[in-house]
Amino acid sequence: MQAIELIKSDDTWCTLVILFVIAMLAILKLINANELHNYTTAFFTVGFFKKKNTENSPILTYSNMVFFVLGVTTLSLFCYEILEHFNGPLQGFISFFKISLAILIIYVLKYFVDICLMKILGIQEYLDYFSRLKYGYLVTLALWMLPALIVYQYTYSNITFLLVYFGLLLGCRTFLIFINNKRLLISKLFYFILYFCTLEIAPLLLLYKTTTT
Repeated sequence: MQAIELIKSDDTWCTLVILFVIAMLAILKLINANELHNYTTAFFTVGFFKKKNTENSPILTYSNMVFFVLGVTTLSLFCYEILEHFNGPLQGFISFFKISLAILIIYVLKYFVDICLMKILGIQEYLDYFSRLKYGYLVTLALWMLPALIVYQYTYSNITFLLVYFGLLLGCRTFLIFINNKRLLISKLFYFILYFCTLEIAPLLLLYKTTTT
């Protein structure tokens, strides 16, 4: 029998990224364990984001910044795995860094465009709660994606498993956002379809183009 050489790409950087995310979780548990628990269980609890909105706490807090970096890092690792599977080998950490930078820029721009667009559409009175809800559930999605990424990376490298798992989480996030804003969405359905296409679908297409060229 002819020997077949097994070639395995260096994934040390991926392990370091996962350890970095775990370290951020440890920091969050130290500075605000209750908030970390609430974000983790937000898919199954009612009223967490509404309570945060009534507290009128500032967005740019230390814990919120750590949550944001954690979310961007986790989603970047997910995008890297998907792009590598469907587009062939990437450039390791360099490609991951480009994806992370693209996602970071997209979400920062989305936040400011979000404010402008919702004011133009005449729904600025719901802006604060809707933004907290949308980005809060995004953090929850990222927290739940981490175990799946670890499983995919080290034990069960099945892309279908990863996509289905992400799809279920994304569907749950979308459903909960709709349920929590159903009166607003129904009353201004056309504007929210326009909003969704502009700020949810277009950035994904932009991310794909910028990271595969």
